[in-house]
Amino acid sequence: MESYQTLRILHGIAAVLPLLAIIGLAWYGWRSWRGGDAGKIATALQRIGLAGWVLVAGSIASLPVTGWQMVHSAGWPLGQTWLLASACLLIVATIFWLLFTTRLWRVRELALVAQASGEPIAVHVAREWKFGLAFFVLALACVIAILALMVAKPV
Repeated sequence: MESYQTLRILHGIAAVLPLLAIIGLAWYGWRSWRGGDAGKIATALQRIGLAGWVLVAGSIASLPVTGWQMVHSAGWPLGQTWLLASACLLIVATIFWLLFTTRLWRVRELALVAQASGEPIAVHVAREWKFGLAFFVLALACVIAILALMVAKPV
């Protein structure tokens, strides 16, 4: 039973750590964006993108493994609705996250172009930010739904 508790702790960390990191990275990006310097924005977006990739990729890789181990240890069938729904939501959240990071890299490239041309960055990136924000919100909603399913599972 101790290994089950260890798996629960690891699974919980893998689920919560990206959410906390996203909050911190969003705050860092917002502060950089408020400064208005295209070079600083491009640097901040590169750091945000790399940190986001590492944290989210690690979480996406570990959640199915630790989740399967926990289900197997508990003896639950894999066909339970909450398990299937959370697995599908993880796939959808991953797709939205990939779309968001693609937009993030585009905004970074546009910030570098704005820095080279000396124009304000807001002229180049309004549409990219809107789509990126939509993908981010959808990915976040999927992750919150997964957390709700994990908490509401049968005991």
